[in-house]
Amino acid sequence: MVSSLSPIRSLRGHTDWVEEVVFSKYRNKLKVISTSDDKTIRIWDVETGEQENVLEGHASGTIGLAVSMDGRRIVSGTQDGKIIIWDADTKEIIKYLSHHTKRVDCIRFSPDEKRLASISDDGTLKIWDADTWDLVFSIDDHQDRVWTVAYSPNGTKIASGSFDQTVRIWNAVTGKLQTQPFSHDAAVRSIVWSPDSRRLISGCSDGLIYFWSAPTGAQLGSPLRAHLGKITLLAISADGELIASASTDHTARLWSTSTRKPFGRVLQHAGEVNTVAFSPDGQLVATGSDENMAIFLWDISQESTIMTNIVSPSFISPASNVTSYIDQPTASSNSLSASSAPALDELPDATEFPLEATDSRDTATSPSPSLPPQGHPNHEIPSPVRTSPPVELTDGFQVSPEAINSRDGAASPSTSVPSRGSSHPPIAAAPASTPAPSLSLKFWKRFPILHRSAASVDSKRWKFPRIGSIMQRKHRNVEPQASPTDAQYQ
Repeated sequence: MVSSLSPIRSLRGHTDWVEEVVFSKYRNKLKVISTSDDKTIRIWDVETGEQENVLEGHASGTIGLAVSMDGRRIVSGTQDGKIIIWDADTKEIIKYLSHHTKRVDCIRFSPDEKRLASISDDGTLKIWDADTWDLVFSIDDHQDRVWTVAYSPNGTKIASGSFDQTVRIWNAVTGKLQTQPFSHDAAVRSIVWSPDSRRLISGCSDGLIYFWSAPTGAQLGSPLRAHLGKITLLAISADGELIASASTDHTARLWSTSTRKPFGRVLQHAGEVNTVAFSPDGQLVATGSDENMAIFLWDISQESTIMTNIVSPSFISPASNVTSYIDQPTASSNSLSASSAPALDELPDATEFPLEATDSRDTATSPSPSLPPQGHPNHEIPSPVRTSPPVELTDGFQVSPEAINSRDGAASPSTSVPSRGSSHPPIAAAPASTPAPSLSLKFWKRFPILHRSAASVDSKRWKFPRIGSIMQRKHRNVEPQASPTDAQYQ
């Protein structure tokens, strides 16, 4: 059973499900801002865990949320299709926007904060001028409700994901479609961009995470089977090295973008996890859950420390290989991809990655594998057909049947949440000189001949099995007896 991390603090005050959380730096203090089905927006102080303010003015539950970089403007969307812009200083309403006809699930500022994108169950994507709040243009191209939207970090593109099982990329200035739709096998519920704006990552209702080339629409490798339930939201760290995924299977999980393997421990909840967010420095993660209508804060800084002391360099692919892999489409998409570096998800069966040693943000001395080195050629090749099977869950991934409940089920209190103000339990990092038993054990399993004991010297696993018997007869003058391992490998 995979071990779980304990939250360092819980923020309680909402009286209904928490829908979305965002970290914000306001007046040099780190805040958490949240929306909820209780029709409010709440502002929390991360250091103390205290609720500072409540914004009330919506007639229905609040869902979508965006906060300006300076923390002065807060934008919230609701179940009735309304959007409100708030002044964080005065807590007053700046503007009402009412062009959507159904619930507004996601809102995002452009990187320069001159525009605002909003999507809705009414199937539209709308772009607003963030100074005048006039509608710039509206896109109505998806065939079902639109659930998620994200600006590329360079501000030139907008991606939207829909229940029509596609992601579409638009020109941020003209609203024109840039590529063919990215096809999925289930409803697309969340999307994030890599920091270099070259890759798009999408999470779906079937629990899979997909990786795409934004310029060509090629699928990059096989999808990652991340959860047993629906993925409700994805978040990416500012450095692009980690992805966080929230799910209805009562967990949030961290993944390395370079290896696509689990990073650290599971963030286990007693209810469905609706939202997840990284702090600006990547040291904290916030999650919102149906569990007691609470927000949980998790310290993931020590997770990388634990990794650093046990990761063996022999298990870390060179950054150049990782970059080549990320930039390649699936093997089935084009014969040219056969010459690319091998995908980490397709390593030989003998290669094993222990869960606690899958990645370390502190061990890499080369540039982030998720970002190509300067001057790196673009190997992205269109992938019109997707045939690669999903990557299965790692060994030990277990979720109890009672953990997959609907929202109608009663949420039980979490026993792992410390009382307010309690200190975070210290996580002991192994000394640098201490060998990693789990890693070395898995390594030796690949080469059994190197660690056989004297008792198994006559085993038929040896290349010359009878040498042991000859030596025994010569020095001991006794009849050789069949070794138990001889019968095992007959």
